[in-house]
Amino acid sequence: MRDTLRILVLILAAVLALWTLAQAQTEDNGNAARGRAAYSLYCSSCHGKTGQGDGPVAASLKVPPADLTRLASAHGGKFPADRVYARIDGREPVLAHGPSDMPVWGMSFQDPGKDYNQESMVEHKIRDLVAYLATLQDKTGTR
Repeated sequence: MRDTLRILVLILAAVLALWTLAQAQTEDNGNAARGRAAYSLYCSSCHGKTGQGDGPVAASLKVPPADLTRLASAHGGKFPADRVYARIDGREPVLAHGPSDMPVWGMSFQDPGKDYNQESMVEHKIRDLVAYLATLQDKTGTR
């Protein structure tokens, strides 16, 4: 009886460890549903509801917002997740690309009133946005 209980506890611990690992890997790739909510709140006013750069404030910007549905087609059919992440984060500007008119969301997603490291929360929010943007890619290549 005692050996059976010990084996059951070991199996349960293994299942829990595998589930935790799967959750961590899912989080690393972002969550498109959470990303959609963040996109609606932070991005759609410029990039539009469908990501085509036609948001309600787009016309008043000096530089038109990017059509986010064309990111994969502009990079040989592969969605450039790392580049998109860096662009959203914005804390390390790419000098060759010139100044960005887009907000530095890596800073904006932080709460200055908090005295703890918020980097993990910021990373998850940006990964969620990247996961959502990957779902917006034009699969037809017609736009």
